[in-house]
Amino acid sequence: MKHILSFCEIEQLSNNIFEVTINEGAVIDENCALEAETFWQNFRNEPYGLLVNNKNKFSYSFFGAQKIGEHSLEQRTAVLVNNPNSKDQMKEVLDLKEMFGNVYNKKVFQDRREAISWLESF
Repeated sequence: MKHILSFCEIEQLSNNIFEVTINEGAVIDENCALEAETFWQNFRNEPYGLLVNNKNKFSYSFFGAQKIGEHSLEQRTAVLVNNPNSKDQMKEVLDLKEMFGNVYNKKVFQDRREAISWLESF
């Protein structure tokens, strides 16, 4: 089952793992972070893991990068990167999150199977 938000699609891969694919050209800002938080509050009451698929080009505002992915039930986030640009972009976002002390449960992967396996291990 897929869920459509204004900036992404969310697909359930298993009982507690979801894949998020950001729309091509989206700008993740505070409004997107709030929309995502509202979605997860209304949709889940159990812990879950996210596979963020960076196959499309998109960007972040400073506050969007800081606030996205901060739902209390989101236990782990695996970020799947498939090119150097998306890897650099995600490094910047994770560096920002590290400044605020909330990167311990986020990891970047280039292999989809490894990312899903890591998510399943919690």
